[in-house]
Order: sequence, then C-alpha cells, then structure tokens
Amino acid sequence: MNARQTAILVALGAIGLTLAQDVRPGFDLYHTWQYAALMTIAIIVLMTYAASARRGADGAAGRRIAVGIIGALTIAVGGLLSGLIGPDTITVGGSPGTVTPVPDLQAAVFFGSADPETIARGDATVSLRQKGTDPIAVPTGGRLFLGTSILYLTARPAAYIVARDARGNRLTVTQPTNPTFLSPVLLFPQNQPLRDKSYPLDTFAVPGLQRIVRALYFSADDAQTFNRLGSKQPALVLSVNDDSGKAIGLTIAPSGREAAVGDLHVTATLGTFPQLIVASAPHPALLIIGLLIFIGGVGAAFVIPGGRKPLGLPATEA
Repeated sequence: MNARQTAILVALGAIGLTLAQDVRPGFDLYHTWQYAALMTIAIIVLMTYAASARRGADGAAGRRIAVGIIGALTIAVGGLLSGLIGPDTITVGGSPGTVTPVPDLQAAVFFGSADPETIARGDATVSLRQKGTDPIAVPTGGRLFLGTSILYLTARPAAYIVARDARGNRLTVTQPTNPTFLSPVLLFPQNQPLRDKSYPLDTFAVPGLQRIVRALYFSADDAQTFNRLGSKQPALVLSVNDDSGKAIGLTIAPSGREAAVGDLHVTATLGTFPQLIVASAPHPALLIIGLLIFIGGVGAAFVIPGGRKPLGLPATEA
C-alpha cells in the first residue's frame, strides 16, 4: 500500500470516527485516551501526506488529493477537540411541569405537563430556554444541535397514579422522596433485582388512608414472562404498607385497570416520560463542509484535466 492509498484510508477512518459522534452520540469512548490517540495519529498521517503531496511528491493527482485531505483534517480536528474538551454526556431528568437548570448549556430545560393519555402515548414535550431567546423544542426522535452539543430525548418508564378510597373518592398522591412532592407521575428512579433481572421501582404515599405503596414496573414482555401477573400489557406490582410499616397486601395493577388492596383502589396508566441527553459532538455543518472538500479533492484526482474520461477507464471512440 502506497502513501496515497494509506492517506485516503486513514482519512476515511477519521471521518467515520468523527461522524460516529453525531450518529451515535453519548458513548464514553469518545472521551477516552484511546479515541484521542487514534484521532491524533490520523491527523499526523494526513498532515504528513498533505505536506508532501503539495510539494509534488505524488504528482499532479497528489496535489488534488492534498486538497481533499484538508477537508478530512478539518473533520478529524473537530472530532478530536469534541472528544478532548467537550463535556461528558449528562442526563437531565425532571417531573412533568418542572424546570431543571443545565449550567453546561447556560439554559434551563422545561418538561411539559402530562396526563394519563400523555404518559400512555409517551409524547410529553421538552423545551430548552436560554436567556434572551425563544424556547427551543427538543424534537421527539430527532436531534437538536446547540453549539458543540447535541441534545436528544430518551424514554424512561413512567406511571400516572390515581388513588381512590372504597367509596370512590379521589385521594391525594404524594411522593415523599421526590422534589415534586405532589406529582401523580412516578418516574422509577430506582431498580429492584428480581431473579436475573432488575425492574424499575418507585414509591408513593396516600396520606388520606395512611398508606405507603412500593410500585414495581413490569413492561408488557416482562408481564408475560411472569405468568402469575396474568397480563399482556404493562403492569405494576403494588406492595402496600401502613404508616407504621405493617404489610397490608400485594396486588397486580395492569395499565389502565383499577386494582384494590383493602380500602385503597389504584388505577395506574403506564407508559413513558422523556429525559434529555446532552452530549458533545461536532456540528453537522463542519462535517458537511469537510466531506465536500474531501470528495471534491479526491474525486478531482481521478479525472484527467480537460474533461476526459476518469483514469483507469478506456476511452471510447466517437
């Protein structure tokens, strides 16, 4: 393999490693010394070839390729800097209707309100607000680029809880361990090991009946795995105690169906609620410009001046 082929292969590798930060953001790999070392080696190889080719060491085609290598270098340097000095990936969570500051972005994240239908659909809104600017909606299933950061949403298990007494009167649901004390939406910040797997766990209280309830979240697949649950949809396993810690009972609450333990009746609507992921990544504009320069320079190297056929292809007679 000669120097030209090596430079082109290294350029493609560096472009791929940088592009990965935008396509699959959030991996710790991008902030490791191994990633930085690979990018640094690629940059050295590309700079060495470009300098040599510009001096004519690889002929006229090499000079054109050197132009393309500059585009690859632009991308590689952007990828290296994003990995080296870009902030580590952070997860920003919040309950419906709350605001969470994000100092790294000098902004605040607004989590939209949610009713049972919103939780079931998993389409609650998330927006970003910075001083002096209009709110920016973070698209569901899409990406938002902000400077050298990439923002996107992931879904976390959630349940909207409605509690009633034996007469059907609605009761207040509280979350003593949650900053949003009166929120009826559980977001399951903990996990409970069971058999060979961990399941989302959360706790809520019903002060009107002096009840403390531990809720274990089973997805539809998990609910079918445990035949005793008798459910083909997501379900909660509810363990109910009184304020003194005395066990009251255990029940299964399939999504949207009322379940009772003694005088406590619970309807849980299961679904998801978004959380925001903030990761560092080069801006797509940098990748597009670098790719255009790379493709243009390398492509031009394989075309003979004067508009003739590409090198390596036989000319056809008129």
